[in-house]
Amino acid sequence: MVKDKKKVIEKINFLIDFAISQKQESNPYIYDYINISFNLAKKINYRMPKEIHRKVCKNCFSIRSLENTKIRTLREKKNGVIVKSIKLHCLSCNHIKKIRV
Repeated sequence: MVKDKKKVIEKINFLIDFAISQKQESNPYIYDYINISFNLAKKINYRMPKEIHRKVCKNCFSIRSLENTKIRTLREKKNGVIVKSIKLHCLSCNHIKKIRV
């Protein structure tokens, strides 16, 4: 099982890297590659790294760029402590992801 899991993780990373590289060539199957990789990760119970979650919208499987993402920084006060975070707003599907800094 360990060898199989390692192969699947390699395949997940390959699919995401391939989708990001194909964005320049406007490949119509980019969303499918990312969708397949997220489904494989769910099957083997693999937690995707933070870098991938920041590059890809989990809701619509689009690759984040300056054209389809609005980025804001927030400073909120919670229990007397200032909490800094980044708000990523996907303009394709209106999904908002908040990342603490």
